[in-house]
Amino acid sequence: MREVHFDERDDAEAFRDELAEAGIAATLHRDEFAGEDDYEDAAWVVAVADHPGLAARVERAGGWLAPDEQPVRAAPLPTAPRRLKREPASPPPEG
Repeated sequence: MREVHFDERDDAEAFRDELAEAGIAATLHRDEFAGEDDYEDAAWVVAVADHPGLAARVERAGGWLAPDEQPVRAAPLPTAPRRLKREPASPPPEG
């Protein structure tokens, strides 16, 4: 499912209705961004299955597509313990 974000409820509902007329199932809900204080500022989101022409349709409707979430690759683990201290240097020559 792709998420299409809108600032205004009317725009989101119109987009959802346009998709329904084309026979494309979509749902509408509200989504707050991290750190959002005011619920009234939350974005309206239309969740829809990805299909050809979706990006152009979103552009015409004035929304924006959320980026595809890519899986995060874990950092490689070390193969041996790391030395935190250097080997002691040879003692200075006496003299």
